[in-house]
Amino acid sequence: MSDRIDPYTGYRRALLSADRVRELSRLAPTRVVLDTALCWGTIILAWVAVWRWPVWWAYALAVPVIGARYYALFIIGHDGMHRRLFASRRLNDLWNDVFCLGPVGAVTHRNNRNHLRHHQYLATEDDPDRHKHACFNKTDAEELLGFLSGLAGLLRSIRNVFGASRTETPPAPDESSGDYTIRDVAVLTAVQGALIGGLSAAFGWWGYPLLWLVPVYLVMYLGDNFRSFAEHSHPESDASSDRHRLITYLSNPLERFFLAPMNMNFHAAHHLWPSIPYYRLPAADREIRGQPGAEGLEWRRSYLGYLARYWLALPLEVCRVVERR
Repeated sequence: MSDRIDPYTGYRRALLSADRVRELSRLAPTRVVLDTALCWGTIILAWVAVWRWPVWWAYALAVPVIGARYYALFIIGHDGMHRRLFASRRLNDLWNDVFCLGPVGAVTHRNNRNHLRHHQYLATEDDPDRHKHACFNKTDAEELLGFLSGLAGLLRSIRNVFGASRTETPPAPDESSGDYTIRDVAVLTAVQGALIGGLSAAFGWWGYPLLWLVPVYLVMYLGDNFRSFAEHSHPESDASSDRHRLITYLSNPLERFFLAPMNMNFHAAHHLWPSIPYYRLPAADREIRGQPGAEGLEWRRSYLGYLARYWLALPLEVCRVVERR
């Protein structure tokens, strides 16, 4: 196990008081219900549009809408993995599993293990998501394109999220049992059955793969893969990057819609205070930005702008030599 490097403690103490964090951490369940309903409503309208106009251009327009709105649901589900949707843990997990994670075959109490470990071990070798934002596997154009395609890290991500519950690192705080239960199987069967049955009945055999799996992969999975890279990475050695991996993007609305919905672009604030729900992250960011104690955090203007900067820095010989020896 690598030595623990905690990039959080000093910032937490300097930027927001404990009372202010508690205030910002207040839950608003009505907001969760409304956002979830709006996302699913938009997805259903996109399906109805394809059913009403079964032509290529309707499908081409529907795919990014379906994928982007499911990505927004996935980010709500991310808050659910932190148990920040409802005060009741049982209600939190049920809502999250039915409406946010179940549509991609996940359940909260099992699949939050990977994400909670990411928070606990960011900037160390024990971070299960290190392959997403480290530079050792993105040292040249070929490796970067392989990562951005989603193919290079797909099997590892699946193994991290859905794999065996036993790991070499100690459990993260609030980490749950990794075993599937009868309740989990029932929920996943119902959710997947509704998606497969409904889309197959409306469109035929191709409904589920082309109007669910394709949008989820192209927009949610690839978007989240890229966002995870952009919000913790630097075009420099990982040893240097580990000193400052807390990054926020003050991006434009189009980038946020496809790459960081539900305020996930305010990523430094989220990592500093995971108890703050997604709808209060903008307030937390406004209060910490520009403070003297925020030196070492980074605010960037554009996800695609950062990608261009990283691309122009290639090849990263320091990553190839130092990280692979």
